[in-house]
Amino acid sequence: MKIVKRIMLGLFILSLIGLYVVIYAVPGVTGAFTKTEILEYGNLKIMDSEICYIIRNEKVYTASRGGVINYYIGDAVLVKTGTKILNAGNADYTSEFNGVTSYYIDGYENYFTPDTMRELKYDVVSSIEAIPANVVKNETLTDEPLFKICDNREWFLICWVDARNIAKYERKKSVVIELPLGQVKATIEDIIEDDGKWLIIFRSDRYYEDFARIRTAPATIVIADYNGILIRNESIAVKDGAIGVYVKTKSGDFIFKRIKVIATDGESVLAEVSYYYNDEGERVGTVNIYDEILTNPK
Repeated sequence: MKIVKRIMLGLFILSLIGLYVVIYAVPGVTGAFTKTEILEYGNLKIMDSEICYIIRNEKVYTASRGGVINYYIGDAVLVKTGTKILNAGNADYTSEFNGVTSYYIDGYENYFTPDTMRELKYDVVSSIEAIPANVVKNETLTDEPLFKICDNREWFLICWVDARNIAKYERKKSVVIELPLGQVKATIEDIIEDDGKWLIIFRSDRYYEDFARIRTAPATIVIADYNGILIRNESIAVKDGAIGVYVKTKSGDFIFKRIKVIATDGESVLAEVSYYYNDEGERVGTVNIYDEILTNPK
């Protein structure tokens, strides 16, 4: 029994020595137990998804008398001042200004206007169902809507965002608004507080297919769109007051490299590639694509 115990004790000691050699004596093996990730080039969009309301300079033309309608111009056509749009009750109806024709009326043309948009309140607007109706027909009665002309040189979109998201927005900033039938470029015209929410007004002069038809649309507002190296928050460390990451060298060691953050979405940051210039104008080397970095540095 003593011999067996001695053998067991010897094997135990040998195993401890072997473990020590594996962990401390074999170069690079300790790195096998260290979690790392490879940096890659990425894209980061700062955006919000909201319901937007379209606001236009527009005029609804109504029938001065009843009668049969003869149409000269179709829907969504760009016309000049004085263009004959239709005839009803032996009277011609012409455009009073340059714009786009629309036969879709929702009844809120005098409510959603550039003059009133800054006074609109979320609690009221959010309960409105502005569903456009096609008013094309064979005959009309007196005072019925016939068509409208919408000024396409400048139009607006508005939405309300929560207070936690307002820091993303600033007046005169250019954005891209993604709508169901495409995207348009716009400028933030105004930012107005509204009882815990913020009214954002966008101005655009770009073509959008449904611009003269619809009143509301789901929209993705792209406030910023950046390219750079994408780094998860948990891989970022702070050393001597500077933020950066630990990059693995050829020898297997990790060295601290500063990074310059371009943007963040709260979970990851987008950083400059290769180098950047600090506040003193000095060139600072930073991370590169395919660098291997330490995750969760302590």
